[in-house]
Formats: sequence, structure tokens, C-alpha cells
Amino acid sequence: MANFNQRKPSEEKIWLQHYKDNAFELAQKIPNEMTIWDVIEEKLLEFVDYPAIEYFKREISRPEFIENVYIWARTFRAMGVEKDEIVPIYGPFFPDICAMIFALNAIGATSYFLKLAISKEALIKETSESKIAVVYDGMWENVKEVFSDQRFKKVLVATASDVMISPKKEIVNILNYFQALKNKSLIPKNSKYIWLDDAKKIANYYTGNVKVPFAENRNAFINSSSGTTIGGVTKSAIATNESVIAQLLQGYHADILYNKGKKCLTDFPPTASTALNCLFLLPLYHGMTLINDPRVSEEKVYEMMMKYKPQVTIKTGSFWESFFREVEKEIAKGKIPDLSYLEMPIIGGEGSIPEDFYYWNELLQKCGSPVPLFSGSGMSEAFSVTNVEKQGMKPSLYNDKYPVISVGIPYPGITVGIFDELGNELGYHQRGELRIKSNTLMKGYYQKPELTAETIDQDGWLHTGDMYHIEEDGRLRIWGRLSDKVYITPEKEVLLFDIANHIRSDEAIKYCIVNAYPLKDGTNALLAHIIFMPNFNCDKMAVIRRIDSNLPNDINIAGYKEHQITFNSSKTTAKKDRNSLMLDLDGYLKPDNNGFLALTLIKDDISERFNLNYNKLEKPKTLTLTKNK
Repeated sequence: MANFNQRKPSEEKIWLQHYKDNAFELAQKIPNEMTIWDVIEEKLLEFVDYPAIEYFKREISRPEFIENVYIWARTFRAMGVEKDEIVPIYGPFFPDICAMIFALNAIGATSYFLKLAISKEALIKETSESKIAVVYDGMWENVKEVFSDQRFKKVLVATASDVMISPKKEIVNILNYFQALKNKSLIPKNSKYIWLDDAKKIANYYTGNVKVPFAENRNAFINSSSGTTIGGVTKSAIATNESVIAQLLQGYHADILYNKGKKCLTDFPPTASTALNCLFLLPLYHGMTLINDPRVSEEKVYEMMMKYKPQVTIKTGSFWESFFREVEKEIAKGKIPDLSYLEMPIIGGEGSIPEDFYYWNELLQKCGSPVPLFSGSGMSEAFSVTNVEKQGMKPSLYNDKYPVISVGIPYPGITVGIFDELGNELGYHQRGELRIKSNTLMKGYYQKPELTAETIDQDGWLHTGDMYHIEEDGRLRIWGRLSDKVYITPEKEVLLFDIANHIRSDEAIKYCIVNAYPLKDGTNALLAHIIFMPNFNCDKMAVIRRIDSNLPNDINIAGYKEHQITFNSSKTTAKKDRNSLMLDLDGYLKPDNNGFLALTLIKDDISERFNLNYNKLEKPKTLTLTKNK
């Protein structure tokens, strides 16, 4: 192993052995003076025999979609949208939103996909240069105070019932439901607010050329996914035409299994570059049909998958967890779900624990899937994908050694390295910060040059803020955010995911999340949220006592709390909702010499820090149960 520790992965690029010999060079060859729309329009015409979008059983052909893009381009030009203007979009994908994205790109404007959980203060700042906005009717209440401001000249209103025209019986109830929502809308009835079906009529008032001349390094998209928000500051990443096209080429030369004529479930909103790239641009680029369903629902993920049968889909670990719970239920009834339609099911975002990942792959095989889950990761600052598991690679030699799964190999065209806190590059199997060089990197953070300079250094490395290590075959494993490092004494720091992994190493524990609460003395109290293995029926109190007594030196867990089945996930990120757990201030237990103590955290209104309040318990028989899933 020492041999691997001395070599530099960024120089060897050992992952390229899994690609064609010239894949790295081919991924660098961006077509000259072409916009994203130029590239996609060519591909739409190349695969003209396949529908572009399927929306609640209605098929939208590629020629029809192209025509809709130009209708929206004329509409925006008629409304006075100029090149380099920024148009914020708040809400999920709809067919017209899909066309508007390309229309804005064609006229040289920029689509800004706003973070769905954005605060009012951040929304005001992030839209300060905009005069026209697009909003989903069902989410109007979240943005109405800002979008109602007089600086917005027009607000285009999208509804799920747009273009949902179908005689199919199964569509009628959904259509009526969405139409009823539209009729009950709280959006003001005046000329400032225009429903999309009415807005498209404005296109007739513009008869000039819609496309503007290509401009190098022009802003194309701005994304603000969950990973780009730190300390309450929205750090929205700017992608250019060149960086987005580079991402498309890297995916193409990585031989991802996006096959023409097949279907991709496009359900996650475009706020995250992963959805925009992997569920929208890449499928169209490869000749796939988008199954557009804006209903992001963890509870309905199994129903939607079995209804649409997409070959390609991306889900977070939480959504796959929900999906495979339903698979288990069907198998328990003696029914084996047919998953033979899958070609590239992808797990991204938060990923999963190794035990789940391997078990889910066993279920996929049992249900006829010809492929396992493809794990991957990326970030908005690199316009989505940086690495993904490649079909046909041999299983890692270290599958059982680490508490984290592989997230694949870097895309061709991307260079990665692992660095310590002093900026020294580390070798294989050494943990440190992942840094990236690529022609897919963001132009910068919108309106935040100082943060941009902190993220991309003078040598061109993008600092991800994530801890990884690289294995000798080029695979990456992600451990967690470096920002999860907290002080437990004035001199000692710990990584919260390391403590959670240590607790999870106990055979009785399936999941664990450790949060840190700032105390008045400047240190942090560690609180552990745990879930026991399914059907565990032994003494839970004895397990907690065992875990507590076997913690690493200097580590103290202030209290433990049990949850059932799984942790709740966020409605806006589709990941385990760690922030909601931070609001859990009581119901913790802590072992002591003679029994257990009950812990409540009390927040100091002045310092915004916490005090720990312990009370003696007589004879607790079980941990406090929370009422979640």
C-alpha cells in the first residue's frame, strides 16, 4: 500500500484505463461558436423519429418541441428580454419550461434556476438584476412578496395542466385537479401576471431574428442546488455555453448508457445541475425521450417507476430506499416486480451505506434488472457529473473495507486529486479534499467574486470541500463534507461522519447521524440519532451502553435518540433532512453509572448557543421513539 501512497493520481490519471484511448482528448474538443441550443437542436433533428417529451401520456415530437422553443424565443424578445439578461425560474420542469430554457439560451439570455428553499432576503439579492420571472403556480406563496415588487415588469405563470391535453381516462382526474388549482390560484389577476398559454400568443408580435451572435464565455445557466448553500449564503454557480457542452461531451465519451429511443424519467426540478444535465440535456443529446412528471414524491417513487418503466433515472439514497421498501413488500406477497426495463438506474446526492447498496443490487438482480445501480457524484460548480460507476468494471478489491461506497471513476476530460490541509497532494487510499480541474468548471458564483476566488485557486483547482480518497483502479469514495469538522474541546476537532460511522459499526445499528450543537463554552455537544437493524428485538438500552463505552478517546456523545425505519428526507433536496434533526431538542438518553439520564437542550436567546439539561430517569425500558416514517 505504501507504493500507492507515494504516487499522484492527478498525474497518472489511472481511471482513463477504463475508457477508450483518446477519450480524454475527445472530451476536450468543444465545437466552435455553438450555443447549447445549437448543439441540442442538431441532436433533436438527428433523432427525429423519437418523441422529445412524454407528458402525462401526451407525446411531443422533436419538430413540435423545436417549434415551441422558437415560439418562446419570439415571446421573450417581444417582451423585451435582451441578451445577457437573467430570467429567474422558480419551480419544476414542465414541457413549456423545457422549451423556455433553450429559448433563453438562443437569444443569449440566462436561465437562473432558483433554489426552492431560498429565503426572502436571498431571493431579493439573487434577482436584483432581473425584470421578468417565471414561477410555478403551486409555489407562488413562497415568492409572492418578492415577485410582486414593481421592479418585475412581467411574471410568467406555469401550471401543471399546461399541454396536458389527452382523452385518456386515467388523465382526466389529474387534469381536472390541476385545472382546479389554476382556477383557485392566489396569483393576482392583472396584466403583470401572464399564464403561459396566454404568454405564447405574444410571439406573434416579434418578427425579427431571435438568435444573437455567439459570444465567448457568455452566461448560460445559473444553478443553486442544496450543495451550493453554506451558512445561509446562496452560492449559485454560473455555467457557460462552453462548460455545459463540455459536460455533454464528457458524458458521451464516458459511454454512459443513455441509448437513443429509450426513456428517461425527468421528475426532479432543474434547480440542481444534476437534474438539468442528467435528466434533461443529456437524454435529449443522446436521442432519448423525457418522461416529464413534475410530482417529486418519495411516497410515489415506486408507483411512478413501475408506471413509466424508464431505462434511465436518478434518485437520491432516500428515494431508492423508499423504492426498495416497496419492492420488498411485493416480494413478501409472492410477487416479483419486473425491473428488466432498467438500463442505467443511478444513485446520487447523498448516496447510501454499503450494506444497503449491495442489498439493493441483490434485489435488482432478483427482479430481472440486467444492470446494478450506478453510483456517482458531482456538483453544480462543475455543472453536475464529475464521476460515475462504469459498467463492466471489476468489483473493487476493498468493497468491505470502508463504511462508504464507491462513487465511480472521473469522467474523461476531468482531472482529480486529493489534497491535505496544507495543499499537498496525497496518494491512493489517503483521505483528503477532492480537487478538480476540468473545462466544465463554473465561470464563478453569481455576484460573489470573493467566494469564487476561495473556491477556484490560481492553479485552476476547484476546491470541492468534500473528503474523498482514490483507489488504485481510479475509483473514488466520498466520506462527507469537510465542513462537518467541529471542535469538541478547544484543541480537538472531529469529523461528524467519522463518529457516525463508528457508531454504525456496531452490529445492532443500521443508520446513524451525528449533529453538533454549539455550547456557551465555545465547544460542541454531539447528539446521535440512530436506527436499529430491522427486527432487532434485544435490549436496546444495553446496546446504547455498549456503544457509549466503546467510543474513541476524547469522544463524548451527549445523548442518543432512536428513530424508526428511516430518517425523514427534505422536500426540497430529497436527501436525509439533517437540518430538521437539529430542531430536535429533547427526548435524548445518556447512560451514566447507575442508569440513564434524560437530556434536553436549552437555547440561550442572547448567545444563540445551547445548555445541556440532564435529569435522572428511574428505569427506562426503551429509547424515546420519534414519530417519523
